[in-house]
Amino acid sequence: MTDIEQFIDSKVVVSSGSVVEYCVNTLRLTDTAARKRIERLPENIHKIKGICRDHQSILHYENKWGKEEYFEALVNVLQDNARQHYLIINALKFNGGIMLKEKLASFSASPISNTKGHKSFESILADLKGLRIIEEIDAQYQLCIYLERNGKRAKAINTVQTITISHFHEWARNIGLISYEAAKFNSAFSRYQFSMVAPSYVKSLVSKKGEKLIPAFVLADILLNRNITEVDVEFFIKKLGNISMQNQSAKFIPFLIISSHSSEVYKALKSNGIIIGNIDELFGKKYSETIFGIINLLENAGAILKTNPEQYLKLIDNIEKLAIGKTNNLKGDLFEMTVGLFHGQQCKSLDISKKILQDFKQIEIDVFAEYQDRVVFAECKGYNHPIDDDYVQTWLSEKIPVVRKWTLDQNFLKGKRIEFEIWCTGGFSEESANILFTAKQNTKKYSIEYFDLEKMLKVAKKKNINHFEKIIKEYYIKEI
Repeated sequence: MTDIEQFIDSKVVVSSGSVVEYCVNTLRLTDTAARKRIERLPENIHKIKGICRDHQSILHYENKWGKEEYFEALVNVLQDNARQHYLIINALKFNGGIMLKEKLASFSASPISNTKGHKSFESILADLKGLRIIEEIDAQYQLCIYLERNGKRAKAINTVQTITISHFHEWARNIGLISYEAAKFNSAFSRYQFSMVAPSYVKSLVSKKGEKLIPAFVLADILLNRNITEVDVEFFIKKLGNISMQNQSAKFIPFLIISSHSSEVYKALKSNGIIIGNIDELFGKKYSETIFGIINLLENAGAILKTNPEQYLKLIDNIEKLAIGKTNNLKGDLFEMTVGLFHGQQCKSLDISKKILQDFKQIEIDVFAEYQDRVVFAECKGYNHPIDDDYVQTWLSEKIPVVRKWTLDQNFLKGKRIEFEIWCTGGFSEESANILFTAKQNTKKYSIEYFDLEKMLKVAKKKNINHFEKIIKEYYIKEI
């Protein structure tokens, strides 16, 4: 093995530029000689071209591929040599390693349509999928298993970011900054995607073309985390810089909604003319406490609902007080927590939003409750309308068989009765109720139960679970 080959082996993954630098500085070769050496490397050293800047290749030994150290080293190479690719990876890391497909482009510095001189978001995404750094699962993109991934945190951040951007929209239109009903979410402006795009007709910002008023646009993205760094906001700065270079006539007001008071982040944003929408200052510290309380609850739901149900009650109460715009939707989103509260007061162990993998299918279980003699899988819908028969048929014929098969494969669940439940605050249509009744009567290998609001209250009284009964009465019945 030559010195160059040993160097590549020691780095696991390395850019050709780093190899040239090693050859020049350590082996005392000329730049030209170093590049020729790289061209003559053996076939078991793979070369990945077309991703790194300055026509560099990514180099690694064939037998290094697919290991944890390989992916960690690969990300480091991209961080230094393919910044647009790295910013997408960093965005996924920031958001728990998993994001909805329609949202990821908003956290990218790349255009979503063809732009001269810039690689498109879809092209960079294809590169990352080809490198196996990013996987596509149903409606989501996620980092590969060897990189940091936390499904519960990802769901929590997505929930609070969605609600906070809705509140920002409410605030902006209430002060007359944006046109009242014209905002779009996860939408394009000048070939780049933003979390919110809305026209502004503030007098000093609009221009005229004949008799037609040309609005400016409010552009907003959102980062909710206690520890935001300059790298985390880089995508937003680069995106705006690209727009300004490509379309000098574009008029826009950029907002980045954040939850950090880092002086370095503030300086980076202000020096680039970006308005900082700190949620403490926009909505108050109580709002911020509630938002991060939701994140903490969703991340640690099982433990909290079993040992500290008062924390959930307090959080629901705070959400009620903040109920503007789409905040009420949160109670629907959090209904699985309410069902978790019911089971958490009785079961041995509890998990919320548990993901399982069976037969190459990933299934999310809203509430997974293990009792001494049985295991319960609960489907939870905080709807203000009845569940229809199509949904029930899919649950019975597609989801239940997969979950049951997974359960039978788990040694720690051997011998336990299997129970499936579906809870819906909006109840069930006549057709869906009939289907569930028939399935309940005819199924022998496992049990099926279903709960509307009336049945929820009855079972709460029977089991004497007062916290659950209180939440149903105060926060769900009055909205149906």
